[in-house]
Amino acid sequence: MMRLPCSTTPSTPDVSNNVKTEPLGVEKPPTVTIDDLRNWYNAADKLGKSKNYKKRIVEVANGFKAGEQLSAQVLTVMNKDTFELEVISRLTQIAQRIGMVWGKSNENRTQFEGKIYDLAFNTQQRDLTISQKNGEVILNLQSGRVQTNNLTPQILQTFEDVNTQIDKILMKNKSQELEIHG
Repeated sequence: MMRLPCSTTPSTPDVSNNVKTEPLGVEKPPTVTIDDLRNWYNAADKLGKSKNYKKRIVEVANGFKAGEQLSAQVLTVMNKDTFELEVISRLTQIAQRIGMVWGKSNENRTQFEGKIYDLAFNTQQRDLTISQKNGEVILNLQSGRVQTNNLTPQILQTFEDVNTQIDKILMKNKSQELEIHG
């Protein structure tokens, strides 16, 4: 016959591992550094934001240095501006690749006419214009200043798809070269 302990108190689990948990649905605010605010200022400058807009970023940064918390609205605007610049940078990168692969060059200018979009580069001045077939300019990069018009996630996705097509074509060409030389 087996004997059971006579204790009437239930055993408690060992809690020596002190694991901290957050209540469900509570998100920690993002950690922001002064570098993030500098990056925001630089993004705003490259996006062509007004002097007053950039002055306000400086005021927010000075408040942040003094220990003030950033409001949810400030975080939202900062993230929007930095994300917009990232999208424009990616779009520019892909557009330049398209121009190198399929563009027609003369002097300092490269052009590409696609089914939906046309691209024009001035390589010496590092200018880029992306326009729709109807002539509506979507992205205009002149002397480091950016102007956008109806730049949507769908447009970026279209360019990402073209970039993927370029990768496939280049891989196919590379494998054909290997067969020829192999």
